Amino acid sequence: MSEQRTYKRLKQVLFFGIIGALFMPMVQHKFRFTAEKPLIGSYVLSEKPKITLENWFSGKYQQAQDTYITEHAGYRPGWVRLYNQWNYSLFNETNASGVIVGKENYLYEEGYIKAYYGIDFIGDEKIKQITQQLKFVQDTLKKKGIDFVVVFAPGKGSYYPEYIPDYYKHVGIGKTNYEAFNNCFKQQAINYIDMHSWFKSMKKTTKYPLFSKTGIHWSAYGQYFAVDSLTKYISSIRNYQIPYFVLDTIVESTKPILGDDDIGLGMNLFFQIPDIKLAYPKFHTNRKPKKDDPKILVIGDSFYWSLFNSHVSADLFNNGEFWYYNEQVYSASYSKEVLVKNQNLKQKLLENQVVVLLLTDSNLHRFGFGFVEQAYNSYSKKK
Repeated sequence: MSEQRTYKRLKQVLFFGIIGALFMPMVQHKFRFTAEKPLIGSYVLSEKPKITLENWFSGKYQQAQDTYITEHAGYRPGWVRLYNQWNYSLFNETNASGVIVGKENYLYEEGYIKAYYGIDFIGDEKIKQITQQLKFVQDTLKKKGIDFVVVFAPGKGSYYPEYIPDYYKHVGIGKTNYEAFNNCFKQQAINYIDMHSWFKSMKKTTKYPLFSKTGIHWSAYGQYFAVDSLTKYISSIRNYQIPYFVLDTIVESTKPILGDDDIGLGMNLFFQIPDIKLAYPKFHTNRKPKKDDPKILVIGDSFYWSLFNSHVSADLFNNGEFWYYNEQVYSASYSKEVLVKNQNLKQKLLENQVVVLLLTDSNLHRFGFGFVEQAYNSYSKKK
């Protein structure tokens, strides 16, 4: 009898345990008993839909409510991380869009691999046309006392080709956008800084890596090199010493910070992927900005984000603006969203003494993000 009672009690415990587990997400969604670490990434959770006669009878309310319940279910972030960890640990796969797991767990975005192999090559004629327009814009701005500079930022695929998965080898390395632009720029005397090849040349000599294992952008250590090179170049062409960063010390760490693990975090795993020893420079600005310092506009991709967040635009570029992908305007002067398309291009350019176009190799197939064509069309129109 005692065995039967024990068996019966065990079944009851299992039954109510399963029922409780099934209802826990619902209870957590309603009362939020425990704090949940949100998922990382560029996504927006849906808002709770409002019911109307129209969306009820059309079925749109039911669809919206189903999406809302799914996205806001209790413990959903934990279950997503568990699922992602399962796929990564067992199959070396990731559910993050465009992310490739390379050898020794080096992480890539596929666009950088395509840039390295030349898969995204747009053709010599197109690159020649863009360069000719760029030359016209550069010369036109120079007549107005404005220097124009292109910066080829490095790419992780070209910096760490040895860790790219073997299944890409069948593609073969073809002509790349970087190679073609580099050749055309030399022929047309375009002002540019080639950090793409410079970073590769320093790979075996720098004390710390210029790219991390679980990040996609240049490391914090690499950023310091980039800023130092850019400020020296601008000071040279302007014949004027702009403010610059002075290195105080370097802090070593095997735990990435400051965006050095941006891909790893975006994979939303339970356990972060171990990284290599990284360096974090501590620095200060040599002096405060002066009224006569040149104002410098930067048009660029996400490789400039870390520099912008390090107050490069505010402290070194006389509070110059950052045009993110030539779409959004970022500056310490703005408290709300400002769009590039709503700006008077000619007037805005005249407010600056230097214009920098900075982009990595994975974005060369869309060189300038429309800026070159817009500036060319604006200045080439007959009055």
